[in-house]
Amino acid sequence: MEQNFSLMAQSRANYYTAGSPVQFVRVELLKGDVTGEVAVCLTFKNVGTEPLTGLVIHFKCKDAAGQVLCEDDFYYEQLNAMPGDLFGADDAVYVSDTPVSSVEIEQDRAFLNGRGVDLRGYKRVRLQMPRVLPGSIAKTLQTRMGNTALTCVPQDIEQGWFCACGAFHPNEENTTLCSECGSERTQVKVQLTSILEEARRIAETQQREIGAVVDPAAATAAAAQAAINQQAEQPQQATTQYDPSAARGAAMDAEEERVRRYAPKGRLFDDDDDETDGTRMYDTEETDSYNAYEEDTESGSGRGRYVDEDEESEDDVMAERIIRWAPPITAVICALIIAVSLIYNFLIA
Repeated sequence: MEQNFSLMAQSRANYYTAGSPVQFVRVELLKGDVTGEVAVCLTFKNVGTEPLTGLVIHFKCKDAAGQVLCEDDFYYEQLNAMPGDLFGADDAVYVSDTPVSSVEIEQDRAFLNGRGVDLRGYKRVRLQMPRVLPGSIAKTLQTRMGNTALTCVPQDIEQGWFCACGAFHPNEENTTLCSECGSERTQVKVQLTSILEEARRIAETQQREIGAVVDPAAATAAAAQAAINQQAEQPQQATTQYDPSAARGAAMDAEEERVRRYAPKGRLFDDDDDETDGTRMYDTEETDSYNAYEEDTESGSGRGRYVDEDEESEDDVMAERIIRWAPPITAVICALIIAVSLIYNFLIA
């Protein structure tokens, strides 16, 4: 019965076999659309200098509990894999009704131009997973390179190099062109270095702009504190220089001024009327009658008004917003600069 298989999952090899002309690249699990069976397919690469005509491997498939589902040898025959070629993805080494959780691979023997080579003596070296690029930087790199597979930080290690697509190329392969995504090693690094440098300059510019806004806010806060301190000192000075006669004279002058201001043309208002407005005072020198004063009081259009109510100016609102939002914005920009700098320094190193 024929059926189509769709990809369920895939995983890159987290090790390479040092010195071997054949490298295990990845494992894929495919699911049949009719029976629901799971097919296990393995991908290898010829990293040697001669054509590969055959390969024998030993595999072991396990379930989620670690129980072995299948253990057997598999022969890749009649190959014609040239140096750098991938092979094996179209051949299922095992088909199971039970979900497969992990696959172990051991290389047994390779045939180079018909000559058998024992691969059991080569040791496996564990690899670290490649670092993933931030989404915005990866998108820019993909656009400039015209390759949507570039999602990782390209890096050089002792055993070889990682491409930006995540593929590992051991020293035995001796190539600068990625056999999986087709990108050129040096070109990717140059483009990524340029992108990171641009991102760092933008972040530093934004930080300077935030700093330019925060500094005036700090100056305003300092001025406000100085004013508060000055007001706190004024009562102490008044206490030390208190003169009873001067105080009585000042009170008399104030009363005379009150009569002059509130009794235009010889008319004096009662104190009860004064208390009606609380602490609001209006300049009535331009008003000829008590009715005109009442109209000004009701309409709130009098001049020389002093109000106890708290009033906020636009500068106060702006200063409050700057003080509230400047620290988190600065923290985000600093985090971005640190992330870009780490990637930039890691790439250059």
